[in-house]
Amino acid sequence: MINENTPWYKQFWPWFILSPLIIVIFAGFWMLYTAIVTNDGVIIDNFYKDGLGIEVRTEQDSVARDLGLKGDLRWAGQDLQLSLSGVMTGYPDQLSFLVVYPTKSSRDIKVILEHQGAGLYSGQMTEKTSGTRQLQLEPVTESGDSMWRLHAKAVVPPLSSQLVLLPKTE
Repeated sequence: MINENTPWYKQFWPWFILSPLIIVIFAGFWMLYTAIVTNDGVIIDNFYKDGLGIEVRTEQDSVARDLGLKGDLRWAGQDLQLSLSGVMTGYPDQLSFLVVYPTKSSRDIKVILEHQGAGLYSGQMTEKTSGTRQLQLEPVTESGDSMWRLHAKAVVPPLSSQLVLLPKTE
C-alpha cells in the first residue's frame, strides 16, 4: 500500500514510467555530440560544387580511355608489381596507388610505385588491410594534378594475385 504522505519522487511508479524518456533524452544528446564531433569521411573521386548541384569531373578517365591505359597489378603479400600498358609516349617515374577505405579517409593507404623500366612499377604496402576497397592509380606529378587515373573495386588482399585497373566508363 502506498503511503499518501510519501513524496512522488520516492515512489516506484513515476520513475518506472519516466525512465524510458530519460534514457531516450540522454541517448539523443549522445548522438548529437557524436554527430558534431566526428567526421563523416570523404568520397574519393573528382567532384566539385556548381551552385547547388554537384558535378563529376571525368576528364582524367577520358584521357585514360583515349590512351587505352590498363594496369595489371600483381599483389603478393605486401609487395605490389604493376604492369602499365597503353599508347603512351613516356612512362611517369612514379605512380600513386591508393587503397580507399569506404567510410574513413584516415584509414586510406597510399603507396608510391617506382618505375622499373618498360612500364613495370613496384612498391610495398605500408599497412595491412582487408575487405572490399576502391583502388585508384594515377601518376605522381609536381603540380599535384594528374593527367589520368585508373580504378578497380576489389577484395584486398586479393584472392587471386592479379587485379586489373581500368578507367571508369562514362
